[in-house]
Amino acid sequence: MAVKELVADIRGHGPPVVLLHGQPGSAADWEPLVTLLENEFTVVVPDRPGYGRTGGTAAGFRANAEAVGALLDHHRLAAATIVGHSWSGGVAIAMAEEYPEQVAGLVLVGSVGPDETMSRLDRLLAVPPVGAAVTAVALNVAGRVLSLPAMRQYVDRRVRGTTDESLAAMAAAWRAGHVWRSYVIEQRALVYELPELGPGLAAVRTPTAVVVGGADHIVPPATGERLAASIPGA
Repeated sequence: MAVKELVADIRGHGPPVVLLHGQPGSAADWEPLVTLLENEFTVVVPDRPGYGRTGGTAAGFRANAEAVGALLDHHRLAAATIVGHSWSGGVAIAMAEEYPEQVAGLVLVGSVGPDETMSRLDRLLAVPPVGAAVTAVALNVAGRVLSLPAMRQYVDRRVRGTTDESLAAMAAAWRAGHVWRSYVIEQRALVYELPELGPGLAAVRTPTAVVVGGADHIVPPATGERLAASIPGA
């Protein structure tokens, strides 16, 4: 499928680094890291298909990878280090498998893995009528809760790198009508497309680092450990 051209922030100078946000999310999620990198790197931070300024229709892992490759070509950037967080770890993997000439390095942060066992909830959310309804309600409720100043202050105290402005923008996005649609499309890709990336892992020759969070309850550390074991030299 044709994917809308990505809208991205590009800051700094040096070797290119692409930061891909998770599901749901936006380029703004990476702001604390961008400020640390922009003095040494050209930092490219897109809103992925279906989110933020790019908008349009969300897409699967390979279509996202194609869109990132087109973004690099458009700005005439050399092979980049691709950083994928959570769902977007699958996008980074797809790039390393299908567009290795554009990938100088791979950093998978709390990344999903092709051999990950999907939970019943993951599979439920991929079922069109049920998953769409559950996701729409959940994101709307979460957005309304996060719209409360007291809740934003609580989150800001508990989570490093957040600001009231970024949390308010997140709340507004979650309440918007299109975000739940993007989430559901990506959930189907998680269940049906992600396993297809597994056989190509052994052929990846890109220098790779896998970062896991010991207290991550969304993507457990064991997923990252298996992922690192499947990519030569990771």
